[in-house]
Parts: sequence; C-alpha cells; structure tokens
Amino acid sequence: MRNLNTTISALIDDECAVFYTGMATGFDIIASEVVLEFKKQHPHLKLCAVVPFEEQEKAYSLDWKARYNTVLNACDEVLVLSNEYHAGCYQNRNKYMVDNSDYVVTWYDGKQGGTRNTLKYAQKKKRYIVNINTEFLKEFNNLQEKIEI
Repeated sequence: MRNLNTTISALIDDECAVFYTGMATGFDIIASEVVLEFKKQHPHLKLCAVVPFEEQEKAYSLDWKARYNTVLNACDEVLVLSNEYHAGCYQNRNKYMVDNSDYVVTWYDGKQGGTRNTLKYAQKKKRYIVNINTEFLKEFNNLQEKIEI
C-alpha cells in the first residue's frame, strides 16, 4: 500500500506524532502495522488503540486475531470504550478518534455505512481527511493542498 506509506510519512513530516486505530480487520490493522514500522525510525510516535468493546477480536479469523493481538500489544495506549458490544459502540469509537485527531486517514470505497458516517462527522468537525482509495478521492479528501500524498 504505497499510498498509505506515503501518507503516513507525510503526516510525520507535518509533525503528526499520535496515531489512533480502531483495530478493525482490514485497513485499521494494516495502517497500524505501517505506523509500527515507522516507529522503528521515529520512536517518538505513539500508536493508540481505541477498542469499541472488550473482545472485539473474538469473531476475527485466526490470522486477523493474531495480527490484532500483535498490534494491540505494541500500542502505547489501549482505550477500551465498553465492556461489551452494544448498538452504537462502533460509532462511539469513531467519534472518539475524530474528536481527538486533526487528520483522518481512510480507505473509503463509496459505500453507505460506518466509514461514510465517520467521514461526514469528520467534515462537520473540520478535520483534514485523506482517502487513499484513489477511485474515490474527490468526495472525502481535503488534504491535497496541505500535504503531498
């Protein structure tokens, strides 16, 4: 994911030092792994996991569960927002991350759902958004002029 590496590098160059992850399978964990690689060269970076509920990973495949646990164990901070799953727990996690961030890095594919809702919330909060899915750059990407990606 060259664009992900380039984006994280550009954010580090722009003095971004704290990265949040929601620890979902796919993009969240992959992006976390990239941040952990950058931490080797930039030890001042912090990776903070924002887990929506305890045992979020319980239904993950063995591979994703292993990657989840590796990332979680390497995080500088782990915040678990709820003891158990409940309606709205993912939305609470996403709002927490947006509320505590200046930038939102995403792989948005144009579909309705949680990612789209989070990006609309980030727009409302006037956060910088970078969507590294080049097929959907225009709708949620306001960083072209801020950083070079």
